[in-house]
Amino acid sequence: MTQPLTLTHGGALSNLPLFLALDAELFAPLGLDVFAAPLDGFGSTAGRLRDGSAAIGTTGFTQVLADATSPDPLVAVAGSGLRGMAVLGRRGATLKSLVGATVGTFADDPMQVLLADVLAHYGLDGRVHVRMMRSLQAAADGLEQGEFQSVTTIEPWISFLRGRGATLLSDGTDVWGPDYPDTILVARRSVVDTAPDQIEAAIKLTTPKYFKTTFDAALDASTKQPGMIDQRRNQEFILGRAQNLKDLRYIKTLPTADIFDWTMLNEVIAENADLYGSLKLKSA
Repeated sequence: MTQPLTLTHGGALSNLPLFLALDAELFAPLGLDVFAAPLDGFGSTAGRLRDGSAAIGTTGFTQVLADATSPDPLVAVAGSGLRGMAVLGRRGATLKSLVGATVGTFADDPMQVLLADVLAHYGLDGRVHVRMMRSLQAAADGLEQGEFQSVTTIEPWISFLRGRGATLLSDGTDVWGPDYPDTILVARRSVVDTAPDQIEAAIKLTTPKYFKTTFDAALDASTKQPGMIDQRRNQEFILGRAQNLKDLRYIKTLPTADIFDWTMLNEVIAENADLYGSLKLKSA
């Protein structure tokens, strides 16, 4: 008999592995009856994980940092995607032209942390008006209609908006390096401790639908936001962003490495040693 498991997810292209696994009905042979909760709005993913209505899912890497002190915290169990975030401006915009302008971003999300680091890096900290947005569609509309001079967004929206004339101001690699994480696979600590077989099954199927951009934009975006399940090497990078969340007043205490549990990921990699060996993936 299959075990019921509710997954949650975001709207980034890095969730494509999950969507493909669901559409191909790959979970049932592993003994899982999986339901992917619909994305009601920005932040609903974190809400479902926090209130317990979803036990496991893909979400921005900052969620494990913000949730570290909860009674049943989220822990990172695998990766999902790399890169795929950007600060975009209206056609012809430059970073210097943002002084005094309104920039849109998303609260309690890696995009807000990215914006903070970009502004600090280019000497714009405190020189722009930052406003929180409610959805990726609202970000796109706000940029094109002039409500915002700049917004943070994710693939495939980046490729879609650039195709319509938006200017790339930062793709994150200038401040975070070429392989920064975007989304990760997380689970409640209680689920990790009591049902590791379910998480291991999910990890096996989290390999790279539901986007409102054009197909061409999504195809272009796929080259800019590669999926990566093994993100053990990004552990220190994620921990390093905790100071950003503290500065933004989302957390009071810096979390420790307890927010990571690579046990199931290590087991999956060990079971597929020949494949992972050929890819020259390093052990944790």
